[in-house]
Amino acid sequence: MFSIGETAKLTKISVQTLRHYDKEGLLKPIYVDGSTRYRYYSIDQFLQIDFIKRCKSLGFSLEKIKQILYEGDNLENILKSITFQKSIIEKEIENLKNINVNLNRLESTLHYAINNLNKEPKIEKLEFFILGNSKGNIQNNEDIENHIRKILKKIEISYNISDTFVILKVNGDYPQNYEELIIASKSIRSKNMYRAEGISLYIEGAAFKNNIYFERIKEFKTKRELRDYNYFLEIYYISKLDKKNEEYSLINVFSPNYIDL
Repeated sequence: MFSIGETAKLTKISVQTLRHYDKEGLLKPIYVDGSTRYRYYSIDQFLQIDFIKRCKSLGFSLEKIKQILYEGDNLENILKSITFQKSIIEKEIENLKNINVNLNRLESTLHYAINNLNKEPKIEKLEFFILGNSKGNIQNNEDIENHIRKILKKIEISYNISDTFVILKVNGDYPQNYEELIIASKSIRSKNMYRAEGISLYIEGAAFKNNIYFERIKEFKTKRELRDYNYFLEIYYISKLDKKNEEYSLINVFSPNYIDL
């Protein structure tokens, strides 16, 4: 027999792991000294330890490994477990691929926005899919949250929140409040798509505090005699609270001069 320390060294796992396996009923020592409570293992159990290590390397949970060890008494049951585990891993791989695509997209957006942050307004094209919207007089942050929850209840398609962003629409004649909230995405397709060319201004700011930027865009349009649809979109790519619990957002303030219907 081998002590728990010797077993750990020979099988290249920690003593703590062996104790945990014992506690979980996954691998009981062949003998426990009644007076010292020292655990001892047989060389035959090394094969079992290697099997557990292999299963763990394949992503099996301890509960599933325990089930295979003590219930999977034939190769067919083991095969079924492996096939099931493979399907789980494939789903995880697909999910990780989607996360990577979203990270790349967000990274690209942030690079572009940071390079244009607090610079002069510029003409550019804007495209996104509208997943849902809610109209009404939005006067404060509580109204914003209520409209977001209202939209989320109506959205029927499956989506990941990392694929979406919030847009607040401002009437040019009443810039102190918002008249519509939109949840949009550049990757999740819907029947309703917004496509326009207009004036963009990238800022760090917060809702209800952007009138000065509306004026800058109006001046830009007036000087160039561009068409004005008399509304602005505040596109919130990143929103969070700072250390003072105040909103700190990366916003694209956009005003269309041509809309592709």
